Amino acid sequence: MSILQISKELSNEIIAKSQQIKVYHQNDIDNFLKSDNSFQNIFNSAKKILNENYFVVIKDIGFIREKSIFEAFVKLFGDYYGAVEYTDIKLDCPYTGCNYKSIELHNDDAVDMVSQPLYGFIQIQNEDPLKLAQNGLVKIDDIVDFLELYDEDFLNELLTKKINMLAYGVNYDGKEREKILLNEPILYKVDNYYQVRFDLTRINYFYWDEKSTQSREERILIGKFLSIAKKFRKEIYLEKGDILIHNNLRTLHDRTECSLELKLDGTFNTREIFVSFVR
Repeated sequence: MSILQISKELSNEIIAKSQQIKVYHQNDIDNFLKSDNSFQNIFNSAKKILNENYFVVIKDIGFIREKSIFEAFVKLFGDYYGAVEYTDIKLDCPYTGCNYKSIELHNDDAVDMVSQPLYGFIQIQNEDPLKLAQNGLVKIDDIVDFLELYDEDFLNELLTKKINMLAYGVNYDGKEREKILLNEPILYKVDNYYQVRFDLTRINYFYWDEKSTQSREERILIGKFLSIAKKFRKEIYLEKGDILIHNNLRTLHDRTECSLELKLDGTFNTREIFVSFVR
């Protein structure tokens, strides 16, 4: 498991610095993190693990519920891609990220052909009340290695057979709501590296919007792809403050069902996260 544990001494130093800079303007916080040795050491170590293993969990980083600092930390890794999104869990929610039901393996903004995020970031602000929700990750290289040995024909299908996906706007909180229709294979190669473009929610949305029926052949292809992917799924429980960073082009990620605690006033205690991306 790719875990970067921050020492107590370094975590305490980050806590002190975070208290100092949280009142700064965003640009000043961004510049502080770029020049500070403590934040830079965490960034450099996390980036090395990402380059080798395509995901990393940072534990005890020393800041939480500080959206401006989280944003500045995300910006260290690349071209900032939209706002930091806050998401909690609700019973009645039209968006999969805030629904208590499980989320299938996917990569984010899979319909964005121009600037699909390179890295995705999740920081846990409040844990699942019963500590049930697990995040899963699959490295595409594991799938490809398996198929090269045991089923080259199916690997070729994944590289050539095009799948429809539909979205209205890329980001959930984005302002642009134009129709984005994609018809591309699930797997593709860039500079001899395998990458993935897959989101079952947006595949199903295409058929719902078109009022058409998905072919049996496509259903079988997607089902087989997911069944193979799940052979290599690694499961992680993220504690409060943990930051999960994943390579969005070379991994798939999911989340199991969440629990809800009903409070006296009728509100819920739920899992809460910050989410952001860079290109």
